[in-house]
Amino acid sequence: MTAMQDQSLIGDGQFEQALKRVVFEPGMLLGVEATSSEQDYHRRRLVRHQYWLHGYGTLSGLVVSLEAEEAENADQHIQTKLMVSPGIGIDGLGREVSSHEAYCINLKDWLEAHCDKNRIWQAANGGFDGGDNSLWLKVVFRYQEQPSALQPVMATKLNAGTDPVRPSRLKDCILLDLIAEKPLIDDPVFAPWGPPAYLEPLRAGHLHGRAPEDPAAALNPEEQTYLTAHADNGGLLNLNAAMLHALGAGKNPLDMLTKETLAAQTLLARIRIQLDADRKVVSNPGRIQINNLLRPFVTTPEQLISLHRSLTP
Repeated sequence: MTAMQDQSLIGDGQFEQALKRVVFEPGMLLGVEATSSEQDYHRRRLVRHQYWLHGYGTLSGLVVSLEAEEAENADQHIQTKLMVSPGIGIDGLGREVSSHEAYCINLKDWLEAHCDKNRIWQAANGGFDGGDNSLWLKVVFRYQEQPSALQPVMATKLNAGTDPVRPSRLKDCILLDLIAEKPLIDDPVFAPWGPPAYLEPLRAGHLHGRAPEDPAAALNPEEQTYLTAHADNGGLLNLNAAMLHALGAGKNPLDMLTKETLAAQTLLARIRIQLDADRKVVSNPGRIQINNLLRPFVTTPEQLISLHRSLTP
């Protein structure tokens, strides 16, 4: 992976930065930097719109499934592949991801590469669950730029070569990753709808069937009185109060995330692999379970209208 492939990752994650666009005036000398800034302004506005207004998750497709050779029994270590179907989604930084072809992750090769004397939990960062002798993995995606179309350019350094070339295009692509991680029971991603990372009160359980934090604690007396007086509409009003103070005072919305890469990673599926009696990992479909419904989804207005119509007598 080159630096150019992720040149937009850090910029897209800096939501506290004010966006700047180029000012065009007669006679003003503008170069490559101005053109790049103009493109960056428009794409980052779109990214922030999707992040703040729509959240992150799957819009359609991107189904994780299993393909494997015929196995004689559940203990046979065979070629097993994870397939990700075509689909559309928004990653954790608000970048749109569109895939029009299936992608493959060779699960057997991944397991063998991460095993340490067949004790994968020692090298897999906590994916082992001793309660039921299993290994947990998760498939995540994020937006990825791919340089292409090399073209000759002017050399910027002495002795840089007689024919320097640079990519003339950046393609919008998807990056898939497989991570060993034991899921937490109270992980909000287990809910059908996962709110954006900046909504801390919602992530704490406001919409997931657990006791919500009291949004009135951050309200002034006038607001608290109004909230109490309109208790009959308290569901929506409490949600509004939670979103009103979700960012806190002068807080970066990504303070809880240490790296932009982690912020961008978006869950597609969780995978459970049953280990054998000796706690050895076996690549075999008889030992593998996949759950695609644990991922966060982005719901469109059309879907909500269709759902309302189907529920309305």
